Amino acid sequence: MEKTNRIPTRPPAVILTAILLSSFVLWGCAHQKPQLHASQYRFSMNEENYRLRSIFSEDRTEFYNELVGVNFVAVDFDQDRILDRILLGEVSLAAAQKIYEHGLDQLARENKLEVRIPRVNRYVHEKNDFQVEIRSFRPAQAQPFNEFVIIDNRPGACPENVIVVDHLADGTLDETLKGAAKPEELQSRYAQAIAAGLQKGELVKVGAAILVKEH
Repeated sequence: MEKTNRIPTRPPAVILTAILLSSFVLWGCAHQKPQLHASQYRFSMNEENYRLRSIFSEDRTEFYNELVGVNFVAVDFDQDRILDRILLGEVSLAAAQKIYEHGLDQLARENKLEVRIPRVNRYVHEKNDFQVEIRSFRPAQAQPFNEFVIIDNRPGACPENVIVVDHLADGTLDETLKGAAKPEELQSRYAQAIAAGLQKGELVKVGAAILVKEH
């Protein structure tokens, strides 16, 4: 038995770093007014130093987090505690995610987190004891991409989700963000979810990309 639906927002109880320690301003072009603001938090892990930056527009319509290391920059576009892309450097998303979670946990212990419900389009496809999701992102500063999430609802199953990224949103999984499964092991399940979503009109083709339909 299959059940499908599209949910435009994340569940509530999402922890975000919208307010950190020191606030500063990111400028646009020269001689223009500041367009982006950011708050910053410094922390260490395994004797390495990192920064978390929570960036937001003046009109509060755009929010995203950055994890900055010595040799890399990673971004969490929707502030859901999951890094979405490596902007600079060669670190893997999985390795950066562990650092990100460490920093967020440290912020939580210091009571320096703000809760905000991010908006993101996602398509949910349930079959048997598994729920799979396709989450589409259309960031202003990068090309669209998808995250494929598998939630095991079987009794006694490990509660951690498996998350794999389709960097080009072209229907091919590229990199595992969380979990032990390899992209090629989940490709057929991803293809099935895409086919079901396209058939029901919940996914659309935009050029070479396959994305969750916006409403």
